[in-house]
Amino acid sequence: MEKVLLAENLAYNNVLYIGDNARECLKIIEKFTARLRKIENLYTGSFSKNNDDQFPCLQLQQHIQYHFEGGIAIFRFKNEDELPAIVRNECLVACQSLVFEQMLLSSLPTFPLN
Repeated sequence: MEKVLLAENLAYNNVLYIGDNARECLKIIEKFTARLRKIENLYTGSFSKNNDDQFPCLQLQQHIQYHFEGGIAIFRFKNEDELPAIVRNECLVACQSLVFEQMLLSSLPTFPLN
């Protein structure tokens, strides 16, 4: 291994995908959504708008919005104040781990199948 990238070296920790392949981008979004579900399961009580019974518990996905522009897919929090900092951090870590997986897979040599 030549070098290791650290999370703090990434300029934007909410970038999910950079490229022009729509199919690959969709796969990344699906992986990120699966990771959001895992985070949601860890912090089930953190997603209600209020403590009133009037507002049911929301899904974490409802706090996330995606932005696509020029081959870049990023996610943002709709209302950051509604999510605890620990949940927001878990989302950023999930995104960064996907970025590292993409970088790792793109750096692996490919061999033709015969």
